Amino acid sequence: MRKTPLVVLIDGTCALCNGTAAWLARRNAVGGMVFATNQGEVARIAGEPPGGDQGTLVVWDGSRRLVRSAAVLVLLRELGGGWRLLAWLGWFWPSSLGDFIYDQVARRRHRFAGPATCTRLSPYDLAE
Repeated sequence: MRKTPLVVLIDGTCALCNGTAAWLARRNAVGGMVFATNQGEVARIAGEPPGGDQGTLVVWDGSRRLVRSAAVLVLLRELGGGWRLLAWLGWFWPSSLGDFIYDQVARRRHRFAGPATCTRLSPYDLAE
């Protein structure tokens, strides 16, 4: 188990972001991840710009700020099991390819996941 949990900052109004965070939270048995919105108090304390970094996933691993595909790979690694193997394989891809794929999904995220008002994270999982 890690000494400090990963701080996962998500877009609080994005249904795909909330659904992904809820999926991760259900698999976060060891407590290695803490979730918060990218516009809240936790994000401000972490050092995010005012208003948050809209449209991207941000993961703080200690003092390291990870975004886009690098953030996804760290989260998969934290899940363990087969997800860790997938993350390990992902580190061999050029980061530009991973970021390109991430950007394509992010650009279309509202089409994939339905209405933006849908929040699936329970208050227990949300740090704010």
